[in-house]
Amino acid sequence: MQLSDLLTDIFRRHHERPALRTAGRAWTYAELDRLTNALAGRIDRECAPGRRVLVVGEHSAEAVIWALAAMRSGAVHTPMSPGLPVDRFEDSVRVAQAGLVVCLDRESLVRADKAGVPALYSGDVGWPTEVTERRPSGSPVAYSIFTSGSTGVPKLVDVGHGGLLNLCRSLRRLLDITPGEQVLQFASLSFDASISEILGTLYAGATLVVPVRDQASWLGSVSRHLAEHGCDLAMLSPSVYARLDDAARRRIRKIEFCGEALGKAEFDRAIQHSRVFNAYGPTEATVCFSLAELTSFTPAIGTPIDGFRALVHDPETGDHSTSGTGELVIVGEGVALGYVGGRAEEQRVFRTLDGERAYYTGDRVTLHDGTLSYLGRIDEQVKRLGHRVNLAHVESHLSARLDREVALVRLGEEVVLVTTADGATEEALMARVRSWLPAWEAPDRIAFVDTLPLATSGKLDKNALRERIAAGSGGASANDPELRQVLDVVTTVLGHQIDPNTSIFDAGGSSLAMIQIQVKLSQIYGEQAVEAAFAALDYDFVVVDFLRHLHGADVVRRESPAETVFRQVETELAALRAELPLLRRETRRATQAPDQAGRTVLLTGVSGFIGGHVLDQLLPTGRPVLVVSTTGSDRVLAEHRARFGHDAADYDLVRVIGYGDLERWVDQREGPALDGVAHCGYQVNHLLPLDSQMAGSVRNTVLVVRAAAAFGARSFAFLSAASAGEHFEPLSAAALGAVADPYSRSKLICEGYVNALADVGCAVDCYRAGLVYGHQDGDRSYLKDDWFTGLIALARRLRAMPRLEGYVPVCDVRELSRTLLAAIDGRSSGSAVVVHRTYELAELLHHAGLSPTDVLPPAEWFELARGSGQAHLPLLAAMQSALGGRGWRTPQREVDHDILGTLFGTPQEAPRAGARA
Repeated sequence: MQLSDLLTDIFRRHHERPALRTAGRAWTYAELDRLTNALAGRIDRECAPGRRVLVVGEHSAEAVIWALAAMRSGAVHTPMSPGLPVDRFEDSVRVAQAGLVVCLDRESLVRADKAGVPALYSGDVGWPTEVTERRPSGSPVAYSIFTSGSTGVPKLVDVGHGGLLNLCRSLRRLLDITPGEQVLQFASLSFDASISEILGTLYAGATLVVPVRDQASWLGSVSRHLAEHGCDLAMLSPSVYARLDDAARRRIRKIEFCGEALGKAEFDRAIQHSRVFNAYGPTEATVCFSLAELTSFTPAIGTPIDGFRALVHDPETGDHSTSGTGELVIVGEGVALGYVGGRAEEQRVFRTLDGERAYYTGDRVTLHDGTLSYLGRIDEQVKRLGHRVNLAHVESHLSARLDREVALVRLGEEVVLVTTADGATEEALMARVRSWLPAWEAPDRIAFVDTLPLATSGKLDKNALRERIAAGSGGASANDPELRQVLDVVTTVLGHQIDPNTSIFDAGGSSLAMIQIQVKLSQIYGEQAVEAAFAALDYDFVVVDFLRHLHGADVVRRESPAETVFRQVETELAALRAELPLLRRETRRATQAPDQAGRTVLLTGVSGFIGGHVLDQLLPTGRPVLVVSTTGSDRVLAEHRARFGHDAADYDLVRVIGYGDLERWVDQREGPALDGVAHCGYQVNHLLPLDSQMAGSVRNTVLVVRAAAAFGARSFAFLSAASAGEHFEPLSAAALGAVADPYSRSKLICEGYVNALADVGCAVDCYRAGLVYGHQDGDRSYLKDDWFTGLIALARRLRAMPRLEGYVPVCDVRELSRTLLAAIDGRSSGSAVVVHRTYELAELLHHAGLSPTDVLPPAEWFELARGSGQAHLPLLAAMQSALGGRGWRTPQREVDHDILGTLFGTPQEAPRAGARA
């Protein structure tokens, strides 16, 4: 079916439904049919059949209507951005061999006249009403889209008709687009995502909504529109989504990420409010090649849509296969017809396999059981310190850890981490980054920018970013010969470059390295001067501080991260302590039936492993339950019902709200009288930086504490973590500094906020639980990101186990749930560490099916794991972080059954060898 016939069928099927809407105006399908048909007739009178008609306009309903008219005409629809520089505009007109340019602004009309090509100004045409019967041109090209050649010269991708119907059908089915839904039209018409937005929406009978541009930026206008009106579906790049206001993100019901790799930070934001889809598709494959709905973060990009199949190409052997890792080859009728313009050798990416068109994408993927996982561009792999590094992977990892946009940019042999400034110093940020990454993955330096630039497509514009960073580099500090000299000494000793503001210990150095640096610098500056500088630095070593002291400047002691966080928490805690008594007094409680008054339990974390089990044990009690979740959707209960096999009637006394609803109730001083609170909801991620935990899980905890005060809760049970320490001490900078990872620190901070409830007469219990297991069949998905079970599984595959310090503390989920319920019933014995069993190394070897000869030093084991290619790198980093401490120091056995034996399905009770883990 040709594109024009497809549109004719669409308009006549949906007829009187609303098709297109903008501020103050809407068009039905029937009205669009008549209007675009008339405009197509005007194009046909001005442009020969099969020639390209360039539509120069975007971000308006008028531009969408002209684009549809071009698609229905006998010409080839070729959208072009009105924001192109004059020279690029003329080059594009020449490459396209345009038969006509439709201009939606006067400036573009002047440019078209200068380029010597026939042009129409939309304002002179207006909205004609005459309808003419026309025949399609018969051209094999449905539309052409400009893309950049490797030389920067514009080239066109000619896309045929064959893949369009499959695209429309697949989008309707996979994105669950239904008639009447509101779909955002965001993309520039010159970006092929607009084809998906327009055709996908209209084919499904939904309504395409074009926001009015009422602010200086298009993105600002869209963000404001979404905050006020929302939408059912938006198709956006992760870079664009990250720039939306939070209020806008909350109003998107379904989000399809496209255009660039989805990072965990953007996924985590989106999944709180929306159904999340991840789409992949180069322009050369009719916009979309594969699509997946995600409920947890994964690099998966789904399975090929209708009309496509995927092959993996091994460039070394030339083999093509249906599984494995290599370059993705797209095969099917939706593969583009080829390039116009650009260089001749670029056409080599289009070939024929088994009689079908094929496109060699240059993207590296893993294909397993028909599902694709995106691994980055082949040309994004670099060799550093003998290791092959995929910069896209590192970029995604850092974005998730820092919870903000980052870009890794190559400048020659140097790798620069670029991100927006947020008050952090380059030194502090580099210290964090180097603590997370091995030396060969760490960037050489950090550059701050006001914003990360976007291309017209909505993707991050790395070329523009590279130019900006290159123009800003080479300053005095970078070229200072003395600074360079000291840095060269450090590089020689450590084996890699270091930021001049970073401690060598933060960069992976050791005491031995410190001595070596001192010896080498003494040969340059003299032993006495260097020894005095090292003494003043308290035998830490930061290059810039060394040089300051060497030349007589004072060295200022830096505040530790724990001290900085504690100062912030101390201030907020004081404000919370002042607010809680007011909340307790002023609340006007909602009216409740007498038999329910004072009996409601507030529960968080029902979508999680432990919170789900707590609700499972609460349901038989017949108590009213207020569930607070990040989604605020009744879908939480549907999933819980499927997981535990309850009847719908079991949830009659359960109500689900979101954290936003809870905040509104607290602010308005209205809500249900609470008996107790069980706060289990928390993002369990040992790699997430503390500032991200503070903005997410810690902030939610403070809100739940405020609700407990406002609604008169008598008891509050908080699920903390054993990794926060064995001893309950007052919150202090020292206590925070003694905890190893950001997740555990955030739990300790939350305990401080929760304990403030004791001042208003609420009984508080904080339970520091070990690793919690006892998974039934419906719970198995929660083990996917569990570092410990991941370690055992990897040890089995590698036939090797890392030597662990101390014991592994484990809890049984059912016992822990009973403890939490006892606490909210007033039957607790106070805050406590909860460890039901510990396991030593001999027992772990038993459950992994290994022997003592299979034990390796941790560093050696992690090196083996990285080199095996069998480890999920973020999970491996979590293992390394978790094993960085001392482990549990004392054995414990409060339950008789073998928790790990049940979990792993291994023979119960390993032989005890007396050796600790």
